[in-house]
Amino acid sequence: MDKRVERTAEALRSAVLELAAQQDVADLTASAVAARAGINRATFYDHAASPADLLARVLRAELDRIRAEFDAAVRGVVGHATRTDAEQVVARYTGALQAHVEAHLPVYERALEGGLSAPLARLLADHVADTLAAHLRAHPGLMPLDPGTPADEADRYALAFATYVGLGTVGALEVWLAAPPPRDPAFFARVAHDALPAWWTTPSP
Repeated sequence: MDKRVERTAEALRSAVLELAAQQDVADLTASAVAARAGINRATFYDHAASPADLLARVLRAELDRIRAEFDAAVRGVVGHATRTDAEQVVARYTGALQAHVEAHLPVYERALEGGLSAPLARLLADHVADTLAAHLRAHPGLMPLDPGTPADEADRYALAFATYVGLGTVGALEVWLAAPPPRDPAFFARVAHDALPAWWTTPSP
């Protein structure tokens, strides 16, 4: 990528995170983000369709890095994993997810009672669901299904199991965020561990 384009992209990233921490991204204008980034409005549209689109891209890029780390951790234990190994992989993933939300707490806390704003809650839920669905598709033997389950049905189960966990993950994060500071840093990790069925952390076949 051209150095000037890289600098503009980084300026826009910083600008939208700063402004979205101060007001709902739905109320942000391209002109305001462009002005904070030190560019003109036309240049903003070379990078994103709207402030909401830009914010989603910025946060999704961070979540993609978390997914890549999870995938690498899974590959590192496949074939010789113990239950403890698998649980540690899950713990690192949930810890990284919590750290991401904490790093952008004012951005995510744009709803009443310390909840997550709807678009960003969906972003997190989809990230978890997509990550775990891909994991189950790669390791279908983890799922508690009959050995003869057709592939297309197993795929639907993988997506359903993963989506269930994704939406539950966001719900647990919302409960954690709703607690008055200082929040217990171990709360979300404990819920994520204890609420997950045992078969998720069975050593990968």
